[in-house]
Amino acid sequence: MTTTNNLEIAKKIIKENFEEHDCGIFNTRNIVGDIMETIYNKDGLIIDVCDGWAYFEVFGLSEKEFGELEKYYHDVRGW
Repeated sequence: MTTTNNLEIAKKIIKENFEEHDCGIFNTRNIVGDIMETIYNKDGLIIDVCDGWAYFEVFGLSEKEFGELEKYYHDVRGW
């Protein structure tokens, strides 16, 4: 599976879970110990969510792809 497919998968998962996690998207691990739940882990793409603070952490995309995902996230959010 290519990372381009991973980007499309990430977009789909973000859209499906956006209402519960509309406070941000990051490609770095939180350092404060927020409790995370992995909602996707396949083919090098990992998507975790923090229910307490309503944000996503996404790993396995290039910086460019994550930039595209961030833009998509903000579009879904209406920014």
